[in-house]
Amino acid sequence: MPRLTSPRAEATAATRSGLVEAATALFAERGFAETSIDDVAAVAGMTKGAVYHHFAGKAALFEAVFSAREAEVHERLRTALDAAPDHLVGARAALTTFLEACSEPTYGRIVFRDGPLALGWERWRECELDYAYAFIARVLDGLAREGNLVTPPGASYPTLVLGMLSSAGQLLGQAPPEQHPALRAELLGFFDQVLAGLTGGR
Repeated sequence: MPRLTSPRAEATAATRSGLVEAATALFAERGFAETSIDDVAAVAGMTKGAVYHHFAGKAALFEAVFSAREAEVHERLRTALDAAPDHLVGARAALTTFLEACSEPTYGRIVFRDGPLALGWERWRECELDYAYAFIARVLDGLAREGNLVTPPGASYPTLVLGMLSSAGQLLGQAPPEQHPALRAELLGFFDQVLAGLTGGR
């Protein structure tokens, strides 16, 4: 039987969700530095005290927004990978999906432009590892099982790939929107060469 949720728990979840939604819009539009707790409370139609009841401060609220955006985009990456006939096609599809997401104002700005500033570099790297490491390792393992890798993936491969993807995300997150199409094409070309090197040009 499904677990019943109390009205109080539902109200708490709804309040928290409303705050995260309001904060997401503000962080995407104004950035972390130019958004205050008062701003979030006003947009959410709640009191400042309600914000502090659910979050210790602006950084904690930002991390909740950050996590929600990462979860949403990584679900899109998994969908792209799972819909592909094999991991080689899936890797390219997931990469394209990732670069497109980085061009979106919400994900690109929150995760890659403001993320290191708001969370601090070490915490940002931890969050990136939490979300991306397992997915990258899954792709590499799939490529190896299907015989697409020239050599078996080393233990450092997921971290190295994550570093390249994070750098690509920061480039897109910081670039003006009008530069995104050309920059995405350039980055796709680069990663195609990386993938070709790993797979022997398959």
